[in-house]
Amino acid sequence: MKSKICILILASGLIACGGSGHSRYKDTAILEKPPILALQKTQQNAVIDDSVEPKKQLGGLDEKVILLDEKPQKLLLKLPVMDAWRVLGTALRQSDIKVTDYDKNKHLYYVSYKSQGILKNIFSSLNEEDTQAVYVMMLESQNGETVIHASLANNNEQRSQNTDENIARPTDDSDGLMESIYHLLRDDVKTE
Repeated sequence: MKSKICILILASGLIACGGSGHSRYKDTAILEKPPILALQKTQQNAVIDDSVEPKKQLGGLDEKVILLDEKPQKLLLKLPVMDAWRVLGTALRQSDIKVTDYDKNKHLYYVSYKSQGILKNIFSSLNEEDTQAVYVMMLESQNGETVIHASLANNNEQRSQNTDENIARPTDDSDGLMESIYHLLRDDVKTE
């Protein structure tokens, strides 16, 4: 019985507090209003909040790199030669292809590359020799774009990278190198 009386007193107290009391709380005309801002016209589909804006893709050059249908294989980068030089250098640093030397004035990279072919990898693992061939990658400007091609370096350059004096001239897999660079530039290179 005491609990019912307590509940009844509390309920009546709450009702008394919620009464219509003062009229000054109902009239909001004297309250401060926010200023009216002049809005600029925006496109209907424009994103205003930059946290919602999609982030720029960081990986790959996509359509800016083309593998040309020529023998030996060549790459076409839709970039000026100095930009292509920078992007190719970035791609080589991000890959497992080792840059052994370069000549920026002549637009040459000397790279050490091991063939990625399945049969060549099996035979090289049987030989226990882990020699990598040295290739010369050349960048040439053509109509504001850049053509990249690779060739096997000469015997002196091969010997300078391998300590074994009796090394046989490695087989030319410049097409495999160009294909590897193509996939790296198209899909994986982080340019920013």
